[in-house]
Order: sequence, then structure tokens, then C-alpha cells
Amino acid sequence: MSKSGRHKKKKKSSGALYFLAFTAITAVAAIYIIKEGERIKKENELLSYEVW
Repeated sequence: MSKSGRHKKKKKSSGALYFLAFTAITAVAAIYIIKEGERIKKENELLSYEVW
């Protein structure tokens, strides 16, 4: 392989690694937001039944 061929292959693999890392971080953030929304919804539901 020529020098530029190795550089291109390394660049592609690092791009794929960045893409996978970004995808994983986005998935974790989405799951956290969904779980937090469910928690807030349950909390508001419980508060609506309280009578003072």
C-alpha cells in the first residue's frame, strides 16, 4: 500500500469510530430524556390527587 492509501484507510476508520461514539452518546441522552419525562409525568399524576 502506498503512504496515502494507509492514511485514507486510517481516516475512514477514525471517522467510523467518531460516528459510533456520537450515536452511542445520542442514544444514552435520548433514553435519559425519556426516563426523566416518565418520572415527571408520574410525579405530576401523584400530585394531582393530593387534597389539602
